[in-house]
Amino acid sequence: MDKTELTEKQKILMEKLADAEMVLVGIGEEFNESFTDINKFPKLMSALEEVDINPLLEWTVPFLEKRYLLEHNDGRLIEAYKRLYELIKDKNYFIITTCIDENIKKAAFDLERLVEPCGNYKMFQCSEKCCTKLYPAEEFSNLVNQAILDGVGLDSLEIPKCPVCGKPLAFNNILCERNYVEEGYQPQWEKYTKWLQLTLNKKLCVLELGVEMNLPNIIRWPFEKAAYYNKKASFFRINGSLYQMTEELSDKGISIGMNAIDFLYGCQ
Repeated sequence: MDKTELTEKQKILMEKLADAEMVLVGIGEEFNESFTDINKFPKLMSALEEVDINPLLEWTVPFLEKRYLLEHNDGRLIEAYKRLYELIKDKNYFIITTCIDENIKKAAFDLERLVEPCGNYKMFQCSEKCCTKLYPAEEFSNLVNQAILDGVGLDSLEIPKCPVCGKPLAFNNILCERNYVEEGYQPQWEKYTKWLQLTLNKKLCVLELGVEMNLPNIIRWPFEKAAYYNKKASFFRINGSLYQMTEELSDKGISIGMNAIDFLYGCQ
Protein backbone atom coordinates (compact mmCIF):
# COMPACT_ATOMS: atom_id res chain seq x y z
CA MET A 1 0.00 0.00 0.00
CA ASP A 2 1.53 3.30 -1.11
CA LYS A 3 1.50 6.51 0.89
CA THR A 4 -1.29 8.08 -1.17
CA GLU A 5 -3.63 5.14 -0.60
CA LEU A 6 -2.79 5.07 3.11
CA THR A 7 -3.47 8.80 3.46
CA GLU A 8 -6.82 8.41 1.72
CA LYS A 9 -7.88 5.55 3.98
CA GLN A 10 -6.78 7.48 7.06
CA LYS A 11 -8.94 10.37 5.88
CA ILE A 12 -11.97 8.10 5.43
CA LEU A 13 -11.45 6.65 8.91
CA MET A 14 -11.31 10.11 10.47
CA GLU A 15 -14.50 11.09 8.67
CA LYS A 16 -16.34 7.95 9.78
CA LEU A 17 -15.16 8.38 13.37
CA ALA A 18 -16.28 12.01 13.39
CA ASP A 19 -19.71 11.03 12.06
CA ALA A 20 -20.17 7.94 14.25
CA GLU A 21 -22.66 7.81 17.11
CA MET A 22 -20.97 4.73 18.59
CA VAL A 23 -17.49 3.23 18.15
CA LEU A 24 -16.62 -0.44 18.67
CA VAL A 25 -12.91 -1.21 19.02
CA GLY A 26 -11.22 -4.60 19.01
CA ILE A 27 -7.56 -4.94 19.97
CA GLY A 28 -5.74 -8.14 19.10
CA GLU A 29 -2.48 -10.00 18.89
CA GLU A 30 -0.40 -7.26 17.27
CA PHE A 31 -0.64 -5.39 20.56
CA ASN A 32 0.71 -8.20 22.74
CA GLU A 33 3.72 -7.10 24.79
CA SER A 34 6.93 -8.56 23.34
CA PHE A 35 9.22 -8.13 26.40
CA THR A 36 12.04 -7.15 24.02
CA ASP A 37 13.29 -4.32 26.24
CA ILE A 38 13.65 -6.38 29.40
CA ASN A 39 17.45 -5.94 29.32
CA LYS A 40 16.89 -2.28 30.25
CA PHE A 41 15.93 -3.37 33.77
CA PRO A 42 19.06 -4.85 35.44
CA LYS A 43 17.39 -6.08 38.64
CA LEU A 44 14.70 -7.85 36.63
CA MET A 45 17.36 -9.43 34.43
CA SER A 46 19.18 -10.61 37.54
CA ALA A 47 15.98 -12.26 38.80
CA LEU A 48 15.47 -14.03 35.47
CA GLU A 49 19.04 -15.30 35.59
CA GLU A 50 18.24 -16.72 39.02
CA VAL A 51 15.33 -18.63 37.46
CA ASP A 52 17.64 -19.97 34.73
CA ILE A 53 19.96 -21.36 37.39
CA ASN A 54 17.17 -22.81 39.53
CA PRO A 55 14.26 -24.31 37.50
CA LEU A 56 12.26 -24.70 40.74
CA LEU A 57 11.73 -20.94 40.59
CA GLU A 58 9.93 -21.04 37.22
CA TRP A 59 6.66 -20.34 39.03
CA THR A 60 7.92 -16.76 39.58
CA VAL A 61 8.15 -15.94 35.85
CA PRO A 62 4.59 -14.54 35.53
CA PHE A 63 5.34 -12.24 38.46
CA LEU A 64 8.54 -11.07 36.79
CA GLU A 65 6.55 -10.41 33.62
CA LYS A 66 4.09 -8.33 35.62
CA ARG A 67 6.96 -6.37 37.14
CA TYR A 68 8.25 -5.61 33.65
CA LEU A 69 4.81 -4.44 32.56
CA LEU A 70 4.65 -2.06 35.51
CA GLU A 71 8.04 -0.53 34.71
CA HIS A 72 7.81 -0.42 30.92
CA ASN A 73 5.88 2.76 30.19
CA ASP A 74 7.33 4.02 26.94
CA GLY A 75 7.71 2.96 23.34
CA ARG A 76 5.52 2.77 20.27
CA LEU A 77 3.00 0.39 21.82
CA ILE A 78 2.04 2.74 24.66
CA GLU A 79 2.05 5.73 22.32
CA ALA A 80 -0.29 3.87 19.94
CA TYR A 81 -2.79 3.39 22.77
CA LYS A 82 -2.59 7.08 23.63
CA ARG A 83 -3.24 8.05 20.02
CA LEU A 84 -6.20 5.68 19.86
CA TYR A 85 -7.57 7.35 22.97
CA GLU A 86 -7.32 10.76 21.31
CA LEU A 87 -9.26 9.43 18.32
CA ILE A 88 -12.22 8.10 20.31
CA LYS A 89 -12.21 9.91 23.67
CA ASP A 90 -15.26 12.04 22.86
CA LYS A 91 -17.28 9.14 21.46
CA ASN A 92 -19.61 6.54 22.94
CA TYR A 93 -17.12 3.69 22.64
CA PHE A 94 -16.49 0.19 23.91
CA ILE A 95 -13.22 -1.74 23.65
CA ILE A 96 -12.56 -5.47 23.65
CA THR A 97 -8.97 -6.63 23.95
CA THR A 98 -7.50 -10.12 23.89
CA CYS A 99 -4.25 -8.80 25.41
CA ILE A 100 -3.61 -9.74 29.03
CA ASP A 101 -0.76 -7.30 29.69
CA GLU A 102 -2.96 -4.35 30.78
CA ASN A 103 -0.87 -1.89 28.76
CA ILE A 104 -4.09 -0.36 27.48
CA LYS A 105 -4.69 1.00 30.99
CA LYS A 106 -1.63 3.22 30.61
CA ALA A 107 -3.75 5.43 28.35
CA ALA A 108 -6.73 7.35 29.73
CA PHE A 109 -9.54 5.06 28.53
CA ASP A 110 -12.67 4.74 30.66
CA LEU A 111 -12.23 1.29 32.24
CA GLU A 112 -16.01 0.91 32.42
CA ARG A 113 -15.89 0.78 28.61
CA LEU A 114 -13.25 -1.96 28.46
CA VAL A 115 -13.56 -5.73 28.67
CA GLU A 116 -10.64 -8.19 28.86
CA PRO A 117 -12.09 -11.65 28.10
CA CYS A 118 -8.64 -13.25 28.22
CA GLY A 119 -8.03 -11.94 31.74
CA ASN A 120 -5.05 -10.04 33.13
CA TYR A 121 -2.61 -9.96 36.07
CA LYS A 122 -4.95 -8.37 38.61
CA MET A 123 -6.46 -11.44 40.29
CA PHE A 124 -5.44 -14.95 41.31
CA GLN A 125 -7.36 -18.17 40.72
CA CYS A 126 -6.72 -21.78 41.65
CA SER A 127 -4.37 -23.22 39.02
CA GLU A 128 -6.38 -26.46 39.11
CA LYS A 129 -9.75 -24.64 39.03
CA CYS A 130 -11.04 -26.42 42.13
CA CYS A 131 -13.54 -23.54 42.35
CA THR A 132 -14.30 -20.25 40.62
CA LYS A 133 -13.18 -18.02 43.48
CA LEU A 134 -10.81 -15.16 42.67
CA TYR A 135 -8.30 -13.51 44.99
CA PRO A 136 -6.51 -10.14 44.76
CA ALA A 137 -2.95 -10.62 43.52
CA GLU A 138 -1.51 -7.23 44.47
CA GLU A 139 -0.18 -8.10 47.93
CA PHE A 140 1.85 -11.10 46.77
CA SER A 141 2.98 -9.29 43.63
CA ASN A 142 4.34 -6.55 45.89
CA LEU A 143 6.34 -9.16 47.83
CA VAL A 144 7.92 -10.35 44.58
CA ASN A 145 8.64 -6.77 43.56
CA GLN A 146 10.31 -6.07 46.89
CA ALA A 147 12.44 -9.21 46.61
CA ILE A 148 13.61 -8.03 43.19
CA LEU A 149 14.40 -4.51 44.40
CA ASP A 150 16.18 -5.73 47.54
CA GLY A 151 18.08 -8.44 45.68
CA VAL A 152 17.32 -10.98 48.43
CA GLY A 153 16.68 -13.83 46.00
CA LEU A 154 13.46 -15.32 44.70
CA ASP A 155 14.04 -18.47 46.75
CA SER A 156 13.02 -16.43 49.79
CA LEU A 157 9.42 -16.52 48.52
CA GLU A 158 6.83 -19.26 48.91
CA ILE A 159 4.40 -20.24 46.17
CA PRO A 160 0.97 -18.71 46.88
CA LYS A 161 -1.55 -21.48 47.59
CA CYS A 162 -5.28 -21.82 46.96
CA PRO A 163 -7.10 -21.43 50.32
CA VAL A 164 -9.60 -24.12 49.27
CA CYS A 165 -7.46 -27.00 47.97
CA GLY A 166 -3.86 -25.98 48.66
CA LYS A 167 -2.77 -26.09 45.00
CA PRO A 168 -0.71 -23.20 43.61
CA LEU A 169 -2.51 -20.00 42.69
CA ALA A 170 -2.10 -18.57 39.19
CA PHE A 171 -3.00 -15.29 37.57
CA ASN A 172 -6.58 -15.24 36.32
CA ASN A 173 -5.91 -15.17 32.60
CA ILE A 174 -5.97 -17.35 29.52
CA LEU A 175 -2.51 -18.78 30.24
CA CYS A 176 -4.34 -21.12 32.62
CA GLU A 177 -5.71 -22.70 29.41
CA ARG A 178 -8.52 -25.18 30.15
CA ASN A 179 -8.52 -24.18 33.83
CA TYR A 180 -9.14 -20.50 33.09
CA VAL A 181 -11.87 -19.13 35.38
CA GLU A 182 -13.94 -16.88 33.12
CA GLU A 183 -16.12 -15.41 35.85
CA GLY A 184 -13.57 -12.63 36.32
CA TYR A 185 -14.50 -10.72 33.18
CA GLN A 186 -18.20 -11.61 33.02
CA PRO A 187 -19.55 -8.40 34.64
CA GLN A 188 -17.80 -6.27 32.02
CA TRP A 189 -18.85 -8.65 29.26
CA GLU A 190 -22.48 -8.17 30.25
CA LYS A 191 -22.01 -4.39 30.01
CA TYR A 192 -20.49 -4.87 26.56
CA THR A 193 -23.33 -7.04 25.24
CA LYS A 194 -25.92 -4.53 26.49
CA TRP A 195 -23.98 -1.72 24.84
CA LEU A 196 -23.74 -3.72 21.60
CA GLN A 197 -27.51 -4.16 21.50
CA LEU A 198 -27.86 -0.38 21.42
CA THR A 199 -25.75 -0.08 18.25
CA LEU A 200 -28.51 -1.36 15.96
CA ASN A 201 -29.66 1.40 13.58
CA LYS A 202 -26.99 3.74 14.95
CA LYS A 203 -24.04 5.12 13.01
CA LEU A 204 -21.51 2.55 14.19
CA CYS A 205 -17.81 2.68 13.37
CA VAL A 206 -16.14 -0.70 13.91
CA LEU A 207 -12.38 -0.52 14.34
CA GLU A 208 -10.55 -3.87 14.34
CA LEU A 209 -6.89 -3.41 15.24
CA GLY A 210 -4.28 -6.13 14.86
CA VAL A 211 -6.73 -8.98 15.37
CA GLU A 212 -5.60 -12.34 14.02
CA MET A 213 -7.21 -15.80 13.98
CA ASN A 214 -6.13 -17.30 17.31
CA LEU A 215 -9.43 -16.39 18.99
CA PRO A 216 -11.77 -15.38 16.14
CA ASN A 217 -14.90 -15.98 18.22
CA ILE A 218 -14.04 -13.07 20.54
CA ILE A 219 -13.50 -10.20 18.10
CA ARG A 220 -13.26 -11.14 14.40
CA TRP A 221 -16.52 -12.98 13.83
CA PRO A 222 -18.73 -10.98 16.24
CA PHE A 223 -17.44 -7.69 14.82
CA GLU A 224 -18.16 -8.82 11.27
CA LYS A 225 -21.66 -9.81 12.35
CA ALA A 226 -22.29 -6.49 14.11
CA ALA A 227 -21.23 -4.56 11.02
CA TYR A 228 -23.13 -6.80 8.60
CA TYR A 229 -26.50 -6.40 10.31
CA ASN A 230 -26.16 -2.66 10.85
CA LYS A 231 -26.98 -0.76 7.66
CA LYS A 232 -25.34 2.39 9.05
CA ALA A 233 -22.08 0.71 10.06
CA SER A 234 -18.59 1.23 8.70
CA PHE A 235 -15.85 -1.34 9.27
CA PHE A 236 -12.07 -0.90 9.34
CA ARG A 237 -9.75 -3.91 9.51
CA ILE A 238 -6.13 -2.93 10.15
CA ASN A 239 -3.58 -5.74 10.25
CA GLY A 240 -0.09 -6.41 8.97
CA SER A 241 -1.02 -9.74 7.38
CA LEU A 242 -4.67 -10.75 7.93
CA TYR A 243 -6.29 -7.60 6.60
CA GLN A 244 -8.52 -9.15 3.92
CA MET A 245 -12.19 -8.14 4.03
CA THR A 246 -15.05 -10.61 3.69
CA GLU A 247 -17.22 -10.34 0.59
CA GLU A 248 -20.28 -9.59 2.74
CA LEU A 249 -18.64 -6.42 4.08
CA SER A 250 -17.02 -5.25 0.86
CA ASP A 251 -19.52 -2.39 0.49
CA LYS A 252 -18.94 -0.94 3.95
CA GLY A 253 -15.52 -2.24 4.94
CA ILE A 254 -12.02 -0.91 4.39
CA SER A 255 -8.95 -3.08 4.85
CA ILE A 256 -5.56 -1.60 5.64
CA GLY A 257 -2.58 -3.92 5.23
CA MET A 258 -0.39 -2.39 7.90
CA ASN A 259 0.62 -3.22 11.45
CA ALA A 260 -2.04 -1.60 13.61
CA ILE A 261 0.47 -0.09 16.05
CA ASP A 262 2.36 1.53 13.18
CA PHE A 263 -0.92 2.78 11.73
CA LEU A 264 -2.02 4.43 14.98
CA TYR A 265 1.45 5.82 15.49
CA GLY A 266 1.04 7.64 12.19
CA CYS A 267 -2.33 9.12 13.11
CA GLN A 268 -2.26 12.72 14.28
